[in-house]
This record gives sequence, structure tokens and C-alpha cells, in this order.
Amino acid sequence: MADAVILTDAKLQGLKAPATGRIEISDAKVPGLRVRVGTSGAVTFIVRKRVGGQVRNITLGRYGPRFGLADARKAARTTLSDIEAGKDPAAVVRAQKRIGSGKGTIRALWPAYKASKADLRSIGEVERIFDRYILPAMGDRMADAVTRADVSEMIDDIAATAPVMARAVHAQLSAFYSWAMPRLDRLPSNPCRDAGRPAKPKARDRVLSDAELRALWQEAERQPLPWGPAVKLLILTGQRRSEVFEAEWPEIDLKAALWTIPAERAKNGVAHLVPLSGDALAVLAAIPATEGSARVFPAAGNGENSASGISKVVDRYRRAIDKALERDQGDRWTLHDIRRTVATGLQRLGVRIEVTEAILNHVSGSKGGIAGVYQRHDWQDEKRTALDAWAREVDRIVKDKRDRRGNVRQLRG
Repeated sequence: MADAVILTDAKLQGLKAPATGRIEISDAKVPGLRVRVGTSGAVTFIVRKRVGGQVRNITLGRYGPRFGLADARKAARTTLSDIEAGKDPAAVVRAQKRIGSGKGTIRALWPAYKASKADLRSIGEVERIFDRYILPAMGDRMADAVTRADVSEMIDDIAATAPVMARAVHAQLSAFYSWAMPRLDRLPSNPCRDAGRPAKPKARDRVLSDAELRALWQEAERQPLPWGPAVKLLILTGQRRSEVFEAEWPEIDLKAALWTIPAERAKNGVAHLVPLSGDALAVLAAIPATEGSARVFPAAGNGENSASGISKVVDRYRRAIDKALERDQGDRWTLHDIRRTVATGLQRLGVRIEVTEAILNHVSGSKGGIAGVYQRHDWQDEKRTALDAWAREVDRIVKDKRDRRGNVRQLRG
């Protein structure tokens, strides 16, 4: 048998049928993956694996437009992983045949599951988690073949950099399996039930001090697009990170000084009107539109996506603030702490809690439960007054204008 080679489409398309018997070529990229050519000229992918002292050949599928080299490598990796996890090779063969037909995979079940959750206020967040985390990692796996070890491995990978998101992914996958269980005869239990997940984080109460907020704003003035203007908008509006970084120009009416966050982008599934202060309008007016993209902060080279790499930028901001405040390393803060800082600042200015909740688009407190049924006032005028006052307060903090009345400015009206 010849040494393994790195298979390519050009090599596969150039294979000649042998006069007799068949030939096999091993792929050097995925050990165990082989391509087999018979006298008919058909090219077939197989996986060869020793199981219990016996060599097993598992047919993956025939090479063609619907099953290419990349598909074969993905299927081979999944097959080998399943066998090494102790699964019955015969069951793996049946699963691979169903994968080839597209039936029974998490990806195939996803549209029906999404439709069943269409009325959820958080459907946008559910879609985002599936599209970004679950489908890329497990979409092509048979739903009834996923084990708690598989779930734990995926969650551990996410938790290495985003423990809070790892818990959210675990919760959404578990909800999917609760829905899928009646549809999966061979699945004994929800694989998420005993899978590992990060501990629940302690509730944060971090608020940026005036000195930190001043240093943050001053650093934002030095940062280029999108990182400078986006952080300024976080400070001036108090909106969520995703809502700011994924904002689109059609949502923003500069003449009316109003930003409408659509329901599908709002975390709670409720459309949200954000009055824009003069300072917020100035930030937006200075941002050039990108040709072919509706996004305010598009990714470099791909106008359809929003800018990425936020975590690295936040690290730069943290270092800059520590340097400006002449400290080695301050108490770690996050972008979400800016939102809490805005809420705290509004309360300091004497803004009613109902108005603060309306600015943050919180469906809780004064708008939660039975109170929310009867409380239909939208607080638009009050929100505009409050955000205008907050913009003036930010300006005072940035310019370090001392307030001799204890940093408290009572709103009029």
C-alpha cells in the first residue's frame, strides 16, 4: 500500500479506474479516511478503523457534487470520534447514512425547533446562540448520538474564554433536547442533564468611577473606528453591547434624534426607542457610511457582519485606563459595566426608576408582571430629558468640572 497523500479535488477527479480489482488511497490529513476506486470508476470514501481487534470498513458515501472532500473529512472525523467513544460501529454506519440524507441531525431539527419557539421574546438570542455556537460545533451530529461528554467538551471550549456564554449555550442546548426527546426514540435521556458547565457567576455590581469614566472617554477619542465611536455610544445611550455594535443606519433617524432598535435585535424581543442626545448625534454624524453596508460598525472587508475582536480592544482600554490613573491594575471591568454605570448615573441625577428601566429596555420592575399589563406609558419625553441630562453629566465628568453640590444635579420637571 502506497504512503498516504493529501487528497485534493484535482487528485480525486483525475483518478483512473483500474482494469481489475480496486485501488485505495489513504488521506494524510485525516488518518483512517480512504478513497476507493473500482473498475466502474466510481470514487467512494470509506473509514478504516480497528475495533476490538477487528478491522472495520465503514462506507461514508460516493464522491460527487453533493458529497465532496470536505464533507468526507468531516464525516470521517465524526465517525472516528464516535467509535473511539465506544459506540457500536454498526450504529455509526446507520447514523452516517442518515447524516448523508440530512435527517436526524441537530441542523435538520433546528428549523422545527425554532418555529416552536417563535413566540418567545428571546427568540433572537436563541437564534444567535445556535448560529454562532451550537450549529457550527454540533449541527451535523445525529441528535440521538450526542453524549454528555460531547456536550461537556463543547461547553468547556466556550467556557475557556466566555464562562457566562457557556452557561447560556448549555441552557439553550438543554431546552432543545427537552423539545427533541419525544422525537428521538433511541435517546435515553437529555445529554445536557449531567454534562459539565461553569458555575453560576456572582452577580456583578461593578460601576466605573468618575475618574475611570473620564479616562475611558478620553481613550475612546484616541481610538479609531469602530472602537472609539462605539464605546462613546455605549456611554451616552446605556444600550447593550450587541445592540450598539450591530446597529444599522436605517434604524437611526438623525433629524428626529431617535434610534429604533427593532424587536429582533433587542435582547428581550421588544422594540426599543432610544432618544439621541446632541452628543450622541455628533458621534453618529462623524461616522462615514460604508458603501454596500447598512451597518454603522461593519467588519473590515465584510460589510454584512458587524465588527469583531472586541475582547482585544477592551484589554487595550483597560491598560490605557490603568496607565491614565497611574495604577498597576484596577478592578476588572467589562463593557456591560458601562451600562450599569449609566443606570447608576441616572439615579444619581434623580431620574425616576421607571424612566431608567425604560431607557435600559428592561421588562421588569415597573413593567413586569401585572403592572406591565396596565402600565402603557412609553416615557419617551422623560427618556429624552434624562439622556440629555446624562450627556451633560458625562461632559462635566470628562472635563472634570467640579460639582460643589456633591455631584448631584436634580432634574427639572
